[in-house]
Amino acid sequence: MKLIDSHFHIYKSEQAGIMAQGGQSLIGFKGIFEEALPILDRGKIHKIMALAVLPIFPMRNAAMIKWPPDLPFSEKRDLRLELEEKLQKRLSGYNEWLCRIAREDGRIEPVIIADATIDKNYMAEEIQSRIDEFQIKALKIHPTVNGMSPAAEGYGYIFEIASDRNLTVISHGGLAGEDLEGKLCSPENFKKVLTDFPNLKLVIAHLAFPHIDALLDLARTFPGLYTDVSFVLGNAPLSDDDFCRIIRDFGPERVLFGSDAPWSDPEKDADRLLSLALSEKELEMVAWKNAAELFGLE
Repeated sequence: MKLIDSHFHIYKSEQAGIMAQGGQSLIGFKGIFEEALPILDRGKIHKIMALAVLPIFPMRNAAMIKWPPDLPFSEKRDLRLELEEKLQKRLSGYNEWLCRIAREDGRIEPVIIADATIDKNYMAEEIQSRIDEFQIKALKIHPTVNGMSPAAEGYGYIFEIASDRNLTVISHGGLAGEDLEGKLCSPENFKKVLTDFPNLKLVIAHLAFPHIDALLDLARTFPGLYTDVSFVLGNAPLSDDDFCRIIRDFGPERVLFGSDAPWSDPEKDADRLLSLALSEKELEMVAWKNAAELFGLE
């Protein structure tokens, strides 16, 4: 059976991939492009959606905390402008790199960063340029990394662009980093987003773990909502019966297979998915068909 990994992270360097994992490789992966190729070559995974993530908000805070507290306003303003330009270039460079390596290997689809803390006009132009040049199909947001709720005003224009240009938004869901209760990316915080943007194609990733029941409630209210089983399939304390029940309750036509590499092993997660007691039709939808239809893949 074909498999599309809809949640696979690729970083520009080993250092970036290791830092994203908290400073050490958690299960042996560095999160780099060169690790994705043998996985695809072995043939268990046929295509991956390569998600870009860059901690702009923490990077900005880390830089600003080093500034002397008694800096004159004019100097602080100039430093802030210089810092924002550097962050913008770093974000654009990452998106550009990801799009180009994906173009070189037709088995990879780029999912660029859409960061709500970057200047609105700059970010809007960045998204448009990637649509024009690379025909991107999805945007990645990480509200927890941005230090804000997905319902925050700063995300509004991103959702509007995605709705207007028929792009899918893949958002982190549930716990992450220091937000061990997953409050920022809880299903409740996505309710306003789905209400305000009824045409938005939204994937709340990771089953919004540990808020699975709340996510199921949200799915009943918003039939256009999607989720994925990335990370949780290989790491959450859920039985095979739990996964089958959750997939069926959410709607197997709206659940995507994903691994969350480098935090989880894509091939091991694929094996577990294929071992679940789902019908052939349900398995086909989760394994690849839903992703192919949602992202417009060949």
